[in-house]
Amino acid sequence: MTDHLQELYEKYDFLSSAKDNITQHSNVYVECIEGTKGAPKEKKLAAQIIAKFFKNFPELQDTSLNAILDLCEDGDSDIRICAMKTLPILCKDNKEYVTNIASVLSQLLQLEDQDYTTACNALNQVFKENQLSATKGILSNIHQPADEVSREKCITYLYKKLTKVQGKLPSDLEDLLIEEGKKILMGTNSNEFIVIISFLLESKLAKTTAGQQELIDLVAERVELGENFIISEDVNNNNVDKLILCINSILPLFSASLESTKFLLYYCNKILPQWESIGRIPDGEKLQLKLLRQLAELSVHCGNVENITEIVEKIFNKLKECMPLPPDDVDINQVPDLDFSSVECLLYIFHKLARKCPEFLTGDQQLLKDFRSRLQYFSRGVQGCKRALDNSANIKKELTAEEQSKLAIAPAVLDNINSLVKDLFYQPPLYKCNPQLSFKIENKQKAVEKSPAGVKRHIPITFDSSNGTPMENLVVILVGQIHAADGTEAWVAAEHPEVTGEETGTGGINLEWVFLHRFP
Repeated sequence: MTDHLQELYEKYDFLSSAKDNITQHSNVYVECIEGTKGAPKEKKLAAQIIAKFFKNFPELQDTSLNAILDLCEDGDSDIRICAMKTLPILCKDNKEYVTNIASVLSQLLQLEDQDYTTACNALNQVFKENQLSATKGILSNIHQPADEVSREKCITYLYKKLTKVQGKLPSDLEDLLIEEGKKILMGTNSNEFIVIISFLLESKLAKTTAGQQELIDLVAERVELGENFIISEDVNNNNVDKLILCINSILPLFSASLESTKFLLYYCNKILPQWESIGRIPDGEKLQLKLLRQLAELSVHCGNVENITEIVEKIFNKLKECMPLPPDDVDINQVPDLDFSSVECLLYIFHKLARKCPEFLTGDQQLLKDFRSRLQYFSRGVQGCKRALDNSANIKKELTAEEQSKLAIAPAVLDNINSLVKDLFYQPPLYKCNPQLSFKIENKQKAVEKSPAGVKRHIPITFDSSNGTPMENLVVILVGQIHAADGTEAWVAAEHPEVTGEETGTGGINLEWVFLHRFP
């Protein structure tokens, strides 16, 4: 083997010294190509010789390239890396090979560790030789991938890594990536969707109103707004997650000139009827809250709706499910589940849409009376909760950082509910206030600190709601209104409320009602 290696070195020296007469020694170059079938050291040396003199033997270039490509699939990582490093050299004086070589290197992105890094670096170099040709080579593997892993790697490289390395892209290249990205978007998985839509949102396409509308229409096509929504039972292919992901990407694009009407109608007509089914899938309650938050944002820029009364009624009915009537008989063993986060969203949506048909409430006095009874009961809970939060310093010390961040937006949730309820209590109801949604404030100001070492983790208490639904693993504060014998009233809040008549000393205590509040 050593003799063969030495022979390769001698052939290299011979070709180097041939200078202008090198083209007359194609037989020697062929023998060097044969070296790619030898021992490991011979393969690496042969690859370097092929790259060095590639431009001098045009008639042997296809054979030479195939020999290098075979080495790129070698079982030895060192040999693969050596071969990949030679590929950009082949393109320097032979631009016609850029597309093919870029295609090959993009397939090698599915390798790991140093192989992957080498493939990326080699692609970066090839890209500099001819950007459009290299891009077309990578795109060929995206449209006709060997497998899903290869496709995702190519998309991530082209639409995320490469664009960051290159900085501002030439106009013709950006146009190509935009047009191809719009096509690819229709068949992407979640990771691929994020990469491509992020690129499109930062591209010149999103700089114009027409371009923004095109992006909105693309997402509408992606989520199939014209079709019925089907809840997938496949945990790894959750259609609800996909919907949330797609809609999140375009929420910032909606405005007075770019209405969200068709998306709001889709949520009301296709999603809300399947609410219970969504709640039964893994993390169903979290997904429901995300959907409500999106619906709240969509309601801001909703235009005219032909059947607005029907839409308002659907929101109203969902709102009533979260806003119980005052109980006739108080049972402290039954804790009504007042979901403030969901009610904030639903009240906000109702407030935005009901202004388009004010007669929905004013035209039915019995309905209005029932609704105000619910609002009053819920508002009572809001006030008690606000007072409890003011006295919750001791409880905060035992919460984790994540739990404290949830508790931090609680005042904004309660304030928003208060403002909306006040408007609806006017005679007739008003629709003037315009509160900023609590989760929008949270997104802007979110700065979660790490939990200090040694802090005790809060262990939530488990209760059963009045409708029998278990409420486990919640951050809870119990709030109750106490009526003492002397006629005074007070609000109490505690993690473990144990209020009994014996504790008063005089006259006893009447715990009129207790409720659980939560901010999922």
